[in-house]
Amino acid sequence: MYNSVRIVDNLAEITRYQDRHVLEKSLMKTLNELFPGENLRLFAARKRENRLELNLLSFCVNDVIGMSEEADQQGADCNELEQAVARAVGNSDIELMWNAGGEGMTAIYPAYDTRGDIFAVLVHQREVPPGGNDQRLVYGILRVYANYLALIDKSQRDKLTGLFNRETLNDEVTRLLVRGGSIPQNAAADDSRRRPLQVKHWLALVDIDSFKAINDNFGHLYGDEVIILIARLMESGVMRDSDLVFRYGGEEFVLLLDAPDEASIRAGLERLRLTIEAHNFPQIGTVTISAGFVEVAGQQSPADVIGEADNALYYAKKHGRNQVQGYRELVESGRLARNAPVTESDIELF
Repeated sequence: MYNSVRIVDNLAEITRYQDRHVLEKSLMKTLNELFPGENLRLFAARKRENRLELNLLSFCVNDVIGMSEEADQQGADCNELEQAVARAVGNSDIELMWNAGGEGMTAIYPAYDTRGDIFAVLVHQREVPPGGNDQRLVYGILRVYANYLALIDKSQRDKLTGLFNRETLNDEVTRLLVRGGSIPQNAAADDSRRRPLQVKHWLALVDIDSFKAINDNFGHLYGDEVIILIARLMESGVMRDSDLVFRYGGEEFVLLLDAPDEASIRAGLERLRLTIEAHNFPQIGTVTISAGFVEVAGQQSPADVIGEADNALYYAKKHGRNQVQGYRELVESGRLARNAPVTESDIELF
């Protein structure tokens, strides 16, 4: 029988934080206290092109709580797990499956956001099937988690575009700097023969070219529409689901991306640039962007990271616009001085 005071304390603990990553750990801690010694995994879930994509967020194994980047494996039973998750989501109900060899079982709980869309899946490995009280308790905790996450999400979003806002960006970059360096990225689930790649973190600062002229010639309503459409293009499959897009201010955006090397990040940003250039904007026609990017590694603060990307962006704007420039390459080639401040110019860049 559960202690009601303990349950209330656990719910209070879940709603204590506004950082998503801390919140996920708090959820794992709460469930681990209720079900000690049992393994738990929380996956982000998203429907995409008629299939469900799962990405590990946090886990609890042998009473040790961690985040996805700390996991050596994200589950060797991935194919069987995905099938069971699909059944759970299809039935909008818990799915139970016996583990290989008959040693214990796995309970799968689909979690839905405030709009009724699937957004997470909890995988609970235990020795015996969960009773009715266990199921109701887990579902209740997941509803609290979903409702509180919706409140956090609303406070972290830009009102015009729905993208993450500038304040959230500082928290994310700080987290990457504290974590430091690169992390091992497991091979894709459908190709177990691939060796893990070393994935690095990158920040790209993106600016709409000649945006002042758009506002002057067509009015601010059309300017806002351009900002909204470019935000949608950035989110609609041009970048990967794991990448984060922020509205930095005005006509500027920031992307936080994962890629193994500079060539890969440049190629991704070039695809984005070409996609936006090819889009037909109502009344305006063609709109282009410029971008500057840098690896998030070794800087002292988020301001340093953004400053380096900003220097690369300034170079791109000053040398013709509609292009992608990398900070490291510019410095190594002598075209840009390391840590050079962005200087004002009488050239109309924005």
